[in-house]
Amino acid sequence: HMTNLVYFLVASIGSLGKSANEAGVRNVQVRNVVLTGTLNGLRIKAWARSSTGFAQAIVFDGATMNNVQHPIIIDQRYCPHDGQDCSDDQ
Repeated sequence: HMTNLVYFLVASIGSLGKSANEAGVRNVQVRNVVLTGTLNGLRIKAWARSSTGFAQAIVFDGATMNNVQHPIIIDQRYCPHDGQDCSDDQ
């Protein structure tokens, strides 16, 4: 469990909720980043299943993107396996 993290080279917060009981992510600031020639820009990714994990107080500020295919992604139903074994919401 990490709080009040300030990190200047992060572009993705991901795989939240992969396990049922996990700590969340809170108070993350991403400031003054430059992303060039990437598939994804700023990203928050959470699995499509019940979990104690969370994302709170996330700040993206001053991001410059050049030739970024998907500049901002917030994916609350992430599943890398085409829907197989990813959700407990059946």
